[in-house]
Amino acid sequence: FPDKDQGEPPLLPILDRYRPMGTTEQVDFTTTRPVLPTKLSHINLVVMDSDWERAAAEALDACPLVDCFARNDHLGLVIPYEHLGGEHDYTPDFLVRLKSKRRVLLEIKGYEVHNPDLNAAKHTAAKRWVTAVNNLNDEDFGQWDFTVVRQKDMSDLLPQLTKAMNSN
Repeated sequence: FPDKDQGEPPLLPILDRYRPMGTTEQVDFTTTRPVLPTKLSHINLVVMDSDWERAAAEALDACPLVDCFARNDHLGLVIPYEHLGGEHDYTPDFLVRLKSKRRVLLEIKGYEVHNPDLNAAKHTAAKRWVTAVNNLNDEDFGQWDFTVVRQKDMSDLLPQLTKAMNSN
């Protein structure tokens, strides 16, 4: 992260000039994976890759703090990161807009990979992305948070969203 005390400029995102902001408006694809109908998503069905993502979608659909959410599938929101000298893309599981209008990148962890450095690289990149987008101070992009909820403790979802909703 930049050192403000040393006069380094704040992080800012590099936007796609042809599509600076994503949308759920034209999400349309065929899948053979299991799906779950939703009430609070702009997309009528959430594609399930795992049981814990299903549990998260059900919890988000019933959460009183959630305005709307989308499974980050075919939306194009990927965050570049480096790991072991290679460039990779990280795709958070869900995008959530809370009733406070704050937005959350939500990662649901079903299990930890054998390489904890990989998760750390992805999560650091997500935090940098959040910082860069928040530095825009743009109402269209809003203010964001990043949170991770472990599948074994899905009861932590509401407290994590409450924390995000009340953060500055």
